[in-house]
Amino acid sequence: MSDFSRRDALRLAGLGATASLAGCTSSLGLGGGGDCTTEDGAWRSTELTDVLTDETFTIDAFEKPVLVETFAVWCSNCKRQQDELIAFHEAVGDDVVSVALDTDPNEDAEAVRRHAREHGYDWRYAVSPSDVTDSLVSQFGVSMTNPPQVPMLLRCADGCTRRLKDGHKSASFLREQVDGC
Repeated sequence: MSDFSRRDALRLAGLGATASLAGCTSSLGLGGGGDCTTEDGAWRSTELTDVLTDETFTIDAFEKPVLVETFAVWCSNCKRQQDELIAFHEAVGDDVVSVALDTDPNEDAEAVRRHAREHGYDWRYAVSPSDVTDSLVSQFGVSMTNPPQVPMLLRCADGCTRRLKDGHKSASFLREQVDGC
């Protein structure tokens, strides 16, 4: 094999490895987006309690799009995203439901309630029970419990759910995603 062809072979092997890794990280939910799933899971059907109103609800009970954000009260990236959700909800009104699930096992309903009230957030906030958190991880990857990555799902009215990209999402990006339901 000549030096040139050996170099080409190594280059191709490197590209193949990169493509394989990209596929692996996507399937682990490390930055997802893309495919829709209607797979059942505890995160859809478990009764949750809104810490602001004490009303109970399930994600699947809503007949409109639902944004599900996992977060922790200490997470500055989460706060930035929640500030963006204020602008998003000013634009879409009640056409979309937002649910913020605190997945930090060290935080309780009082801490979440204080966080939402302190910052003027008025959508549904709940502490994620362990079976809900486990279901999210099983279905969408371990980064669903990494609040600084700002993990978020969009469950469309037809039940189809997709993982949105990790990181901060603008109000206009969220509107585009909802419009795609």
